[in-house]
Amino acid sequence: MPNLKLENRAVAFIDILGFKQLVERATEDSESFNFLDDLCNTLKEAVPILNGKVSNSVPEQLIPYHTSISDCLILSAPLTSANNTDYCGLSILVMRVIQLTRIFLKQGYLIRGGISIGKVSHNDSNIVGPAYQTAYLIETQTQVPRIELSKDAEDYWLNRYKESTRTCLYYRGRFMVNGLYDYYYQSENNALDQRVLDPFKEIINEKINTETSESIRFKWWWFKEFLNWEEENNPFIIQNI
Repeated sequence: MPNLKLENRAVAFIDILGFKQLVERATEDSESFNFLDDLCNTLKEAVPILNGKVSNSVPEQLIPYHTSISDCLILSAPLTSANNTDYCGLSILVMRVIQLTRIFLKQGYLIRGGISIGKVSHNDSNIVGPAYQTAYLIETQTQVPRIELSKDAEDYWLNRYKESTRTCLYYRGRFMVNGLYDYYYQSENNALDQRVLDPFKEIINEKINTETSESIRFKWWWFKEFLNWEEENNPFIIQNI
C-alpha cells in the first residue's frame, strides 16, 4: 500500500518575518531568548488552540492539518466535502490565516506566505504535492507581508464567491488575504469601531521607529500603508469623532 494519499486540498505556507534576526540575538541576549521562546510556543500552540474551538459537529477530517517547521507554518484542508456542499476548505484556510495574522501581530510579528489549491498529501509527518510547492514558491517570491493566493486559488475563490467579499481582496495588483478583516470585531449592526485597530497601529509605529534594519522597517511600513488603505476603503468602519 502506498503511503501517499494525494487529495484536492487547499494549502497555506506561512513564514514568520523577523525570526532569523531574533534567533541570532537570542544566543547572546536573555530578553531576546525569552521573546524567541514565547514565539516558538505560539508557533506550536496557536493552530491547535484554534482547532480546539471548532464545533464538535465538524468532522475531524475537515479541520485543517498543520505542520510547524522552524519559523514556518504549513496548513491544509480538504478543498470540498462530499457530505457538505457548503464546506469550502479554501475559505477555512483564509479565515485561519486571518486569525494567525492577528495573533502574531499582537506579539510584534508580521507573516508572509502563499495559498494554493490542488493535489497534496498531508499527514502528521510530511506534506508532498504540487499544491504545497506552489504555496511555498509564492512565499519565496512575495517580498512584503501578505498572504497571496495562487491564480488557481484566486479563480476558485472568485467563482465561488461572486459577490464582493473583504476576506480576500485585490491590493496593489495582487489577490491576497485581508489579515485585518474585521469579522471578529463587528457590532450588532455590522459596524467596526475604528478604535479596534489602534493597538495594531501602536505596534506598527513602534516597529517602524525602532527597527534598525531597512528591510524589516520597509515591511512594517508596507503593512501600515495597507492598514490605512483598509480604513479608508472599509464601508463598515465607524469613524471616531
